[in-house]
Amino acid sequence: MATCWYCSSDVPETSQYCPSCGHSQLDRTSSPLFGVVDSTTGIWNSKFLYALVGQEANRSVRYHRPLSVLVVELDHAEHIHNELEPVQVEALLREMAERLGQAVRDTDTVGFLDVDGPPHFGIVLPETDEQGAALAADKIRRSIASHDFGSGAWRRITVSCGAATIDAHYRPDDEAGVMNRREYTGDLLREAYQALDFGRSAGTNRTTVGAYRR
Repeated sequence: MATCWYCSSDVPETSQYCPSCGHSQLDRTSSPLFGVVDSTTGIWNSKFLYALVGQEANRSVRYHRPLSVLVVELDHAEHIHNELEPVQVEALLREMAERLGQAVRDTDTVGFLDVDGPPHFGIVLPETDEQGAALAADKIRRSIASHDFGSGAWRRITVSCGAATIDAHYRPDDEAGVMNRREYTGDLLREAYQALDFGRSAGTNRTTVGAYRR
């Protein structure tokens, strides 16, 4: 364990942010990001990502603009966890997060989804239709598959992607009513997970895209 330079709390050696005060352990000039940054990967956590999906979904529906959300799953995660030390797994996830950030546009947002089972990342793609989501997902898969992660037998890894899209022509049942941010957030991410599961049933290293429907 290390000690936070700001609050003197215990910080895991692999964490970029203090779990107590939220300050970066690498940049002492930065503002604290308590509660919205994943301490292992150093990227936005599920709390932030869910809020962002809700905000972007409302904007998409209200102004008739396309929006896509990707859920990216690490393939063979169970074997990777069994064969690598925890510190190696954390390092791989941090490197994976960095690689994902490099593979998307600067207007897109990558976050880590804290879910049971294999590690999942979520990516919010504003102004992106189904075709654009498929292209973005394929670029991500190629970027991960071609990268040398340097983790012994798992130097090369792959990911699978599921996507959900609200297209520009989508109209809710009650367009004049107040948009339910929580409902859109849950349904859109759920659709992306379902698309991912559907694709994974046919194998790994795949992309599946679905449309948002009520």
